[in-house]
Amino acid sequence: MLASKLSRRGQKHATVGEADIEFSIVRDNPYDAETNPSGIISLGTADNFLMHAELTDFVNNKVVISDHTFGYGQGSRGSDRVRKAMADHLNRYFKPHTPILAEEVMFSSGVTAINDIVAWNLIDPGDGILLGMPIYGDFQGDLTARAGAELLFVPMQGVDPFSLAAIEKYEAILQKAKSRGIKARALWLCSPHNPLGQCYSSEVLKGYMRFCQKHRIHLISDEIYGLSVFDTGDSAATKFTSVLSIDPAEVINPDFLHVFYGMSKDFGAAGLRLGCLITRNQDLLQAVSAISRFSWPSHLSCEAAATMLEDVEWTSRLLHLNQQRLGENYRFTTKMLDDAGIQYHHGGNAGYFLWIDLSPYLPLATAENAGLMKQERVLAQRLMDAGIYLATGEKFASEDAGWFRVIFTHEKAKLHEGLRRMIATIQQAERGQ
Repeated sequence: MLASKLSRRGQKHATVGEADIEFSIVRDNPYDAETNPSGIISLGTADNFLMHAELTDFVNNKVVISDHTFGYGQGSRGSDRVRKAMADHLNRYFKPHTPILAEEVMFSSGVTAINDIVAWNLIDPGDGILLGMPIYGDFQGDLTARAGAELLFVPMQGVDPFSLAAIEKYEAILQKAKSRGIKARALWLCSPHNPLGQCYSSEVLKGYMRFCQKHRIHLISDEIYGLSVFDTGDSAATKFTSVLSIDPAEVINPDFLHVFYGMSKDFGAAGLRLGCLITRNQDLLQAVSAISRFSWPSHLSCEAAATMLEDVEWTSRLLHLNQQRLGENYRFTTKMLDDAGIQYHHGGNAGYFLWIDLSPYLPLATAENAGLMKQERVLAQRLMDAGIYLATGEKFASEDAGWFRVIFTHEKAKLHEGLRRMIATIQQAERGQ
């Protein structure tokens, strides 16, 4: 057996299976309206296909590759040029209370890598990380595979997760973990939220900052969708606020506050594989830099990103166009869901996704699928059999079975076909069949 030739770490990961399961699902049978109309449509992976034409045109016409681009550059933290360009971008759009300096920005090969190396430097194996439910599913791998963190999921139990009352739920789980001998060391926040697509008010963010200061734990604010906020027609929807814009005085020690950002979401450029850490904690920057060589960002990607960020007018147009298209596709998707009588989380105005409730269509339990989460998997497989892949609520640590995340950042014909398949599948099977 191959596993016997591996280390204990290797054996553990070998039993997990393929890490990029979302991609392998459609790799051998991708949908194409002309060449493979019966192929699988993935509305499960948070990739933005709405901006690729603009990105392709810009890179082909504006990015200049010179001889020095093919060298190691200026080290594993990203080039001075891209770090300054990102600091300027954040100062322009995130309105930090104190301007961000280039030396407070560190790049890596994607925010996934940032999650890993920051957790590795903040968390000892067995220490806890607080995560509100539901939450971005890949945190479960990002924060445990190498850092060995104990994930402390916080159920909301009907409390609005975007209210100050939700912080009491974090307090309860922290104390429960403490009674079990687990020390909570950090709270990871998606802001805007993934998968709910909603923003936190400044008052609630201050509440989280005070909570973390009280317990002397780190607050990580993942703000990769910070500028992917759009108009839904709901004037009451909360606008995005970066924790960087809040005066930390009397709220939190800046050494406990860290922000993640990157090029994947707001710019729709996930293929660049560029994420960054923004922090004023010099010890953390030093520690992360010491192991950043294992996730060294591509110098080619850094040059492309710097060129984009430095072109302030182009960036402004791109962000505006992205927000406009996100809003259009959001309204397109909610119209189809409303017409089909499918419920979804309301209040969202950010990101690429909707959190939809397919629990009325879960099959009845049998000896083979006893348990609601198993029934959710059966429904997910039925959708796959119909050529549509959705990410299950189980992946996102949903409190209730039957919730799925739907990605709407596809061109409309493909999006329509994916939603049509989903709706047709659940309408064919009444609950109980």
